[in-house]
Amino acid sequence: MTTTTIKSYFEKDLKTDILLKTNYKNVFEGPTLNKIVLNVGVKEANVNLNKILIPMLVSKLLTQQQPTFTKAHKSIANFKLREGKIIGCKVTLRNKNKNNFLEKLVHIVIPQLAEHSKLRYKNRRPSNDINLGIEDCNFFFELENQYDTITEIIGINININSKEKKQNKDNLLYSGLKFKFQ
Repeated sequence: MTTTTIKSYFEKDLKTDILLKTNYKNVFEGPTLNKIVLNVGVKEANVNLNKILIPMLVSKLLTQQQPTFTKAHKSIANFKLREGKIIGCKVTLRNKNKNNFLEKLVHIVIPQLAEHSKLRYKNRRPSNDINLGIEDCNFFFELENQYDTITEIIGINININSKEKKQNKDNLLYSGLKFKFQ
């Protein structure tokens, strides 16, 4: 799986198609994908810090990048949460890693998830970002040999950030990448 296939499809076919369907005056006004952010939240991490190790391993296996910790911004007594405690991890993908992950997501994972209906599209903000909620990360092929280390089901939130000058109501970028909306 090389990055040239998704990158060339995006640059040549998809961007040209979007520019012809919309009224952009310049090629550089068209949509581009900025980054992809993978976020894993762990409820039990504020009580037992060892619970964060498996989601960190999963994030590293999926992206080949070292994840960073996410910490609580404020204390909430009902959830026994204190400010500054580690509550999850995240990875930001750009350039080559972004293209590798996007190709894997579009061609392998989303068709499998569509069959099992385990994919949730979360609310789209006005900035044309999209959030994908995957309840079970075992659909990624990097985790096939890790069944003995990954004992619990880990959910992942994937935020795909697009940069666009105008707000596009049709979301031609995501429909061109085969994301299905309700």
